[in-house]
Amino acid sequence: MWGAGKKSCSRYRAQAGFTLLEALVILAILALIAGVAFPAVGSALRYQAFADGATRFEASLRGARAQALRRGAAVRFLVSPDRRAFALGDAVDRLPDELRGVAPDGGVTFFPDGTATGGEVAVVDRVRERRWRVRATTGEIERVL
Repeated sequence: MWGAGKKSCSRYRAQAGFTLLEALVILAILALIAGVAFPAVGSALRYQAFADGATRFEASLRGARAQALRRGAAVRFLVSPDRRAFALGDAVDRLPDELRGVAPDGGVTFFPDGTATGGEVAVVDRVRERRWRVRATTGEIERVL
């Protein structure tokens, strides 16, 4: 009698673990999630590199204007011929590899009276661009894109 009870209990005992099919379904779901998440992370990192380069570019441009007004002498903001770097005086800063700087005649000169050579400067990559307009009559810098 006791033996019959043990046999019936073992028949209904649940087994721990996953079946092969369940494990494959979980792996497929994880692969789908990774396929969606990883490109988004890469895109976010590229945008961050773009934003960082553009912010440094703009800060240097604005710094050139401020120096001209403070020193009472002309100050030139330069973009290198390969468009991968920009300079304010002796301070040279490189853009991330995917970015390029654009400036009329290789740069903009700010004068002590507040005027400038003027034009549009930009930081660009394959899909984005950020532009600033330098007004010749006032030296004012405004973001246009």
